Amino acid sequence: MSNFAATITIIIVVVGAIGLILKKNLLMKLLSLSIVNTATILFFVLVVYRPGDRAPIGPETVSQYADPLPQALVLTSIVINFGVLALSLLFTMVLVKRYHTLDLGKIEKFVKEEFEEEKS
Repeated sequence: MSNFAATITIIIVVVGAIGLILKKNLLMKLLSLSIVNTATILFFVLVVYRPGDRAPIGPETVSQYADPLPQALVLTSIVINFGVLALSLLFTMVLVKRYHTLDLGKIEKFVKEEFEEEKS
């Protein structure tokens, strides 16, 4: 793994984490989460990449074969990330329909007020 690629991956993760921490907009938080997930997948690809590897299929014999397990795990991770993002967007749509805002602070305030009304 090259140092340049690892540095870029770390920078992308940091940018996504900063977005998760600092943004109040739910869509921006979901976008930041997607950026972190993509950077994680990029890191996995960088770790298992070896120049000269060939697919373990076909009649020719090669000295180095690519391991298919990390590829399967990365594909599974992509599908899971897509499902999590789709479900999160659905919940965000429900919250926007109910509270008419994407601001996390306002949504927390509305939920707290509803909880206090139900409690008393």
